[in-house]
Amino acid sequence: MQAGGTTSMGGRAAMGGRTASGGVAGASGRGTAGAASGAGGSGAGSGGSGGMYVGMKTPGTAQAGDITVSPSTTYQTMDGFGIADVWQNKSSSTSALTTLLFDPDQGIGLTLLRIGIDGTSGKPNIMGDAAFVDGPAIVKFGGKVWAAPWSPPANMKDNDNVNNGGHLLTGSYDAWAAVLAAFPAYYKQQSGVDLYAVSAQNEPDFTASYQSCLYDKTQMNNFIKVLAPKLAALNPPVGLLAAEPDVWNNLWSGDSYGTAILNDSSVSPLVTVIATHDYGSNTSSTTRPSPPAGANMTHRVWETEITYSSGAAINAGLDIARGIYAGVTAGGVNGWHYWWTQSFLDGGSATNPPKRVWAMGNFSKFVRPGYVRVGLSGAPSAVQIVPFVSPFDGTTVIVALNSGSSAQQVSFFVAGAGWPASVTPYVTSSSSNLTAGTPIAVSDARFSAPLGAQSITTFVGKP
Repeated sequence: MQAGGTTSMGGRAAMGGRTASGGVAGASGRGTAGAASGAGGSGAGSGGSGGMYVGMKTPGTAQAGDITVSPSTTYQTMDGFGIADVWQNKSSSTSALTTLLFDPDQGIGLTLLRIGIDGTSGKPNIMGDAAFVDGPAIVKFGGKVWAAPWSPPANMKDNDNVNNGGHLLTGSYDAWAAVLAAFPAYYKQQSGVDLYAVSAQNEPDFTASYQSCLYDKTQMNNFIKVLAPKLAALNPPVGLLAAEPDVWNNLWSGDSYGTAILNDSSVSPLVTVIATHDYGSNTSSTTRPSPPAGANMTHRVWETEITYSSGAAINAGLDIARGIYAGVTAGGVNGWHYWWTQSFLDGGSATNPPKRVWAMGNFSKFVRPGYVRVGLSGAPSAVQIVPFVSPFDGTTVIVALNSGSSAQQVSFFVAGAGWPASVTPYVTSSSSNLTAGTPIAVSDARFSAPLGAQSITTFVGKP
């Protein structure tokens, strides 16, 4: 989020993120506006560039009380899950940490890395040299690296200060865009990694006492028109990400950065990723504001920063799982990020991770880039469940969150001809850390399993 922020819904913490607080609502969509129960999406579709996996099995028959997974009903294609290393020193990026974060076999398999641009000198520089270690580490496993700026130089702003908000002077649009467009070559020289995208601005709706810069939606669109061609002209071309408002409600309503991008035919094609932060959301909420119809068909939609509850206990894991669930279902995002590694590991370490790390792994380790969110019906209100299917080999991934104090017994039916032969449960709870359980046989496309109290369970199986 920013160099400083509120924590635990309270006061400022130096160089940290801010926790969610107020409530949000909405259903998401891909293709059509959101469906009931925060399903969000377009209904049936191909889901993925090569179409969905087509199985050869005889379809089963659902029974009363089954939760039905519908692979033929497709929503957004996932880009993955990520983290920021802004303001982090490379000494903190140990082999243990990079393995934990980025290795899909030995760790949790994050695939998106957000790094910081310090351009306040008028030249591109890094905002935390951990990026020179983390970038190569995540790319080794097929991940993407992208970068965000916090402020232009003081002499390019109307408050003559890199801190305390202020606006980029109109006459400095081209000069500042040139600095940002020079960053990918600088980072490649230092790390050997090509950037996927550059953000136009971190939190253009938030005046901070540290590096910050304000844009309204018109100013943002005008700056995008200057920056995007410079990024597209690079070799290789670099995408543009915008607008990363502080609160999700300012993406599609309120300040309406995302809506303004989509509604301007000269700007919309210039933007690769429409992004938001999740501050201001209630950690108990299972919904987020919905994108306009078709937004995540024409663009990628990402959540790019949030800090939830502190500490190592399971409540922190439940909060992050609930936030991811809300962002992916109601919010319709293709990609989801936590804030920096420092807060991600709060209460633990790279060798003794807190529960939020394992809970994020319930998604990131198994829901790989290119997987497609698919339809679900019949889930009880006491639990939150979201399924995904690989269009490549038909792997089914079902993530189930039970925040309650009582265990829940559930039965699943996987529709169609690609149902898994068996599923393996991976559980995060007060006593388990993404622990694999005994495989469960799937008979006639059906299986039953318990969801422990205050747990996240991911069921994974192949046809």
